[in-house]
Amino acid sequence: MKKLIIICVAAGLMFAVGTPVANGSISYGTGTPSPSLSPTFGTLVNFDVKAPGTVLWNDYDSVGVASITETTGAGALFARYSVSPQSQPNYVGTGSHDNGGVVMGWDGTIQIDLALPASKVGIGIMNSRGGTELLSVYDSTGSLLESPHTVASGLNVYVVITSDAYDISRLVITGDFFAIDDLQFNAIPAPGAILLGSIGVGLVGWLRRRRTI
Repeated sequence: MKKLIIICVAAGLMFAVGTPVANGSISYGTGTPSPSLSPTFGTLVNFDVKAPGTVLWNDYDSVGVASITETTGAGALFARYSVSPQSQPNYVGTGSHDNGGVVMGWDGTIQIDLALPASKVGIGIMNSRGGTELLSVYDSTGSLLESPHTVASGLNVYVVITSDAYDISRLVITGDFFAIDDLQFNAIPAPGAILLGSIGVGLVGWLRRRRTI
């Protein structure tokens, strides 16, 4: 039984230091946006914990989102705005600005980086007018996992990205006149949790064997 404990601990340590995992197959699906959000899974970030007008950066690092940024400098201010047509009150975008009497904005490129890779991610996209929105997913090395996905047109769209491996580390949404809401993800368990779980399995097996001797 000591051998079993050693094997379990060794397996946990391998995961803890980052055993290489092959990228999985990516598929895109459509869910139901808020207020009847479906499917629901993992961690939900609805951007409603702070007041409208509050800018974003690493507000959600405590729940597994490393950063949310707008990479092109488009629009007025990358921040929370109200009133969201999905979960109330906030949604996130670049806002609008006046360009010689023409109202522009709500465009650009929004990048979401997860602290740990996930196998399933959902994102609400408000796409009421303007050009096509493209959604791209990347692994932890910055490699594109699948060709950019064209988001279905509509006022409220919810996109669900699924992989058969924990390899989704970054989402990039690019488009014209759009905003986002209701980010969901099921991140891979933290290395410490995997290690403790492996040790626990070994100890349980050892205790059961002692009782039968």
